[in-house]
Amino acid sequence: MLIDKKYVVVDLETTGTQFKNGDKIIQFAAVTIEHSQIVRQDNFLINPQQPLSAKISELTGIKDAQLSSQPVFARFVPQIKQILQDAVFVAHNVNFDLPFLQAELQAADQSTLSNSAIDTVELAQILLPQAPSFKLADLTNYLNIEHLNPHQANSDALVTAQLFLYLQEQLRHLPQPTLRLLKHFTKSLIRQTGDFMAAIIDQACAQPQALPNYLVDVHGLVLQKPRPLTGSLPKPSKYPTSTAKKEKLFDQVISSRPQQMKMMNFVHRKLEQKSPLALVDAPTGMGKTLGYLFPLSYYLDQGKPVIIATSTKLLQQQLLQESLPLLSRLRQRHYSATVINSAHNYLDLDNFYQILPLDTGHRPADLLKMRLIVWLTQTRTGSLAELNLTNYQSNLFKLIVSNGHRQSGLFMQYDFWHRRCLNAAQSDVIITNQAYLLKNIDLDLWKSAQVLIVDEANNLIQQSLRPQARLQIRPLKDALKKTSDILYQQRVTIRSFFHQSRLNSWGHNDLLELDNRFNEVRQQIQILEADLLSNYIKKMVPLSQRQQPLDLPLKTQQVHTATLKTLNKLAQILQALLSKLAYLFKLYQQVADNSVVVIDQIMYHLQIEYQTILFQERQLEEVLASLSIWQQNTGLIVHMVNYNNWDSLSLATQVFDHNLIMDYLQEKFQTTILVGAALAYQHSFHNFCQQLGLTQKVPAKDYLLLKRDYPLDRQIQIYLPNNTPSPRKVLEFDEFLPGAIADLLLQNDCKTLVMFNSLQTLQRVYDYLQTTALDNQREILAQGITGSAQRLKKRFALNKNAILLAANSFGEGLNLSNGDLSLVIISRLPFEAPDNPFVKAKNNYWQQQGLNPFKVESLPTAARRLKQEVGRLIRSPSDHGAVVILDRRLATTKYGQRLYQELDLPDYNQELTLPEIALQIKMFLKTNF
Repeated sequence: MLIDKKYVVVDLETTGTQFKNGDKIIQFAAVTIEHSQIVRQDNFLINPQQPLSAKISELTGIKDAQLSSQPVFARFVPQIKQILQDAVFVAHNVNFDLPFLQAELQAADQSTLSNSAIDTVELAQILLPQAPSFKLADLTNYLNIEHLNPHQANSDALVTAQLFLYLQEQLRHLPQPTLRLLKHFTKSLIRQTGDFMAAIIDQACAQPQALPNYLVDVHGLVLQKPRPLTGSLPKPSKYPTSTAKKEKLFDQVISSRPQQMKMMNFVHRKLEQKSPLALVDAPTGMGKTLGYLFPLSYYLDQGKPVIIATSTKLLQQQLLQESLPLLSRLRQRHYSATVINSAHNYLDLDNFYQILPLDTGHRPADLLKMRLIVWLTQTRTGSLAELNLTNYQSNLFKLIVSNGHRQSGLFMQYDFWHRRCLNAAQSDVIITNQAYLLKNIDLDLWKSAQVLIVDEANNLIQQSLRPQARLQIRPLKDALKKTSDILYQQRVTIRSFFHQSRLNSWGHNDLLELDNRFNEVRQQIQILEADLLSNYIKKMVPLSQRQQPLDLPLKTQQVHTATLKTLNKLAQILQALLSKLAYLFKLYQQVADNSVVVIDQIMYHLQIEYQTILFQERQLEEVLASLSIWQQNTGLIVHMVNYNNWDSLSLATQVFDHNLIMDYLQEKFQTTILVGAALAYQHSFHNFCQQLGLTQKVPAKDYLLLKRDYPLDRQIQIYLPNNTPSPRKVLEFDEFLPGAIADLLLQNDCKTLVMFNSLQTLQRVYDYLQTTALDNQREILAQGITGSAQRLKKRFALNKNAILLAANSFGEGLNLSNGDLSLVIISRLPFEAPDNPFVKAKNNYWQQQGLNPFKVESLPTAARRLKQEVGRLIRSPSDHGAVVILDRRLATTKYGQRLYQELDLPDYNQELTLPEIALQIKMFLKTNF
């Protein structure tokens, strides 16, 4: 039994992470727990007999002088062994601390430890499923555990002990059905962590306990009881048209902003007039969200729902968690809202229930199952985003996400996606993202609303630079081969299993038929590859250009009828194959209760590959839909990574404008209002309408171009260093960038946003910053690396000197901090990469219309992005800060000067070097804070 024992929580500080490379322990700290109480603390500094690196010294606060007078490790061995005698070894990442300690003992010719060991990282991952991160510092912040000296072993050991005690209590208080489910997977945990959990579970389940009223047990899964959502009751109210009446309502909640009030009145008029289409350009920091929400609330008071479509999931959450609560405070009434994204963002309870008993033989999958089991006792939405994972590419996710089409099942009453749609239908406000709205324009869900607000509408025109669908040959063929191999290699086992089951309905003929289907699909893929190669690549790409990755943009008219027939036939054969596999899975589910481990594992791996084949088949269907005769202004891109490898082929479709969709939106909704901080270009909506494909002329009364309410001369300083290399010299600029950014950050200990055009460059800069003193001094957050977007936003807001490395999506509409963002660094002008195949295809589209792509698309799009990126800094009249743009093209080219004119900012300073700029910023911020 691992309960009611002595636990010793250990933390080590070391000269590095690799003992085999000569690294040594420099600090040993232990906190002893008995009977759930901390009874003893020990702390030793240890002489490693080698100098510390500057990074380790900075990280731990330990100096060489402190260690030189301390005994070596061997002198502490008796004390360490006495502390650990008859104890369970506990650590945060136990597979670092325990092996390192064992290696030191071996090196000192001492016997190694035989203690049982528990890992608090795994315990936290299971018991705190919604934690933003499982780093010790992040967990202590999340749980409000005081952590005085992070990266000092005595402080880390103490908070780890407090965390360990907290996690024990969390485990003991889980519902008993949840505990019993968890116990099935405890053997997958590292060291004796699983034994510890199992012992506590047995103890907690010894006496029956009733579920709390807010929970329900459904077939062994404990869920939150659904709460019915009802919209606010109609309560007609009169919109306050005068400034005085608005100011009376706003008193002590928000400050009065003339331009914001102008926008409110404009939106109110458009709703009253039932204008089919209206456009609003509102400067960043003007309060445009409240600018449309406030007049909308009077429309909602009539019992009429509205839809708000924004550009990112992060902005959806900002609307739900910040903007709508502010509106409720202003109006003194509650407005219900539901966020709707793709069904794939939600857990399917039936799928999860079916996959739970499968022995995957994969430890991370079991750990994820345990985390989800606990999460189900906490979540009301079933949105997997609540898990704050950096990516959701695990094979398990392929099998447990919703497809949005479930009609029946054991959990139908509790199905998250079904409930989400029901809630949305009863909500005052449905919040969605633009991509989902455009792709699912015919959903019944939208029918109840007559008003659509498209926020950050400048993102609409970016949809044309993204693939609408993409069929990839290699993943499809890989999944087909794996499926075929499993079925062939396990044919005797599968046939025998079904023969012995009560369903003797799967045998040799079924396997033979599936084999024929696989052969048909392979042959059809070969025909498609040969067609693409002979009719497009060889005919349209010169031989000299075939030694590099190929991107061939085609107009719909250039796609041969024979190619369309080949694609259609492939779709039909794939559907027949998928149908046969689905039948096999259906039979398995009917006898799954009597299956054996080997069959469970076979079916698990088959279902993973099935999901890949299904995804590619659906992409193929979308490609065909995009190329239908009913679609206008679409194109096809043939991509080939390696000319000598046919399997590297892929097909992607692209929609060049949204003319048809915009017409359809105006048919479906009585009023559509497009809102953004960067719709206008050169003080006109002409370019925005042109890029969007709007053919109708928008009357002057239906668009509004707003100005900033306050001058920025004293609030913002803009710098353009005089000694930066040209971004056109790619290698030189890429070498310069990380060091330049690091120098600015090292000299200014303030909250900083660094914007990038590419995630590859962002990764490179992040890796470099990790090697500098900044890694120990400040929290460095990086999009796509250090957590989910929601986590990054929360951490950035909380930490006063955090650094956030981000790409374009963080430049749109987000309130990133509580008014204390002081520095924005823009790594280069935000032009699209010219070698992007979708950019090339769009450029061809403009040229075919006799237009200059740079003037129509590239320059205006870069201006919009730059305006958004700079706009993250000043969000209110009290904000101050600096912007450093590391791209001198802003000053040295005519288009750069035109870009800057669009920003409507004070003149920039281009006379200083980077070190001089860093000093100027420090003085400016010191004066204003």
